[in-house]
Amino acid sequence: MAGREISSQHFNPLIPMVLVLISIGYSIKAQAESMIPMADHELQSVSGGDAVQLTLRFRNNVDENNVPDMACGGTPDPCRLGLEFVAREGNWLVMKDFYGSLAVEDIRFEGAFLSNSSSPYRDLSRFEDADGNCLLSPCNPDGLPAILVDYPFAKGPGEYQDLHAFVNIGRMAVEVDDGTTPGYLLDNNPGSALAFRMSDSTSPNGDMQMRFDGRAFLYGF
Repeated sequence: MAGREISSQHFNPLIPMVLVLISIGYSIKAQAESMIPMADHELQSVSGGDAVQLTLRFRNNVDENNVPDMACGGTPDPCRLGLEFVAREGNWLVMKDFYGSLAVEDIRFEGAFLSNSSSPYRDLSRFEDADGNCLLSPCNPDGLPAILVDYPFAKGPGEYQDLHAFVNIGRMAVEVDDGTTPGYLLDNNPGSALAFRMSDSTSPNGDMQMRFDGRAFLYGF
């Protein structure tokens, strides 16, 4: 069995893939509360802006302290994610002992316009397709409306609070359909081709922390 642990302060190209797998495997539970009327003095203190700020938190087979469900690791293991690929029907890549969490803290989306000035590295050919046709109208993006994305908080020295992630895949193996029982429900292959763990070494189930400095503009929509 091969294992891998990722440091909390270094980026690894496997991270985006794993985060996508987490989002696929999660079931999101929403709890709605009854609406409560606001008093006049409360409404007077409300202020608006041209931005939306979100905090998103997901948990898969763990509690709020990243402690996995006691059933994880059993046989058959109920904490799993199965993937079936085109032209490989009936053969499942099953990730067993699969659990983790993901938190995106205070990501902000704000309306903005692109600058009308440019750097010496300006290259307008980036806004053309292979045949030289403009992908934007016009080919020059100066002044276009955009969405500004940034993480405005937790920017002190040594702070890594923009994204938290914890992933454990104890075993990964191929399971094959058996009659009417799909392979993702089986545990006929006790071996493992790969194991994966992304965490912080400060505690047994500590989550990895990342920080995103700077900002990004989304435009062309």
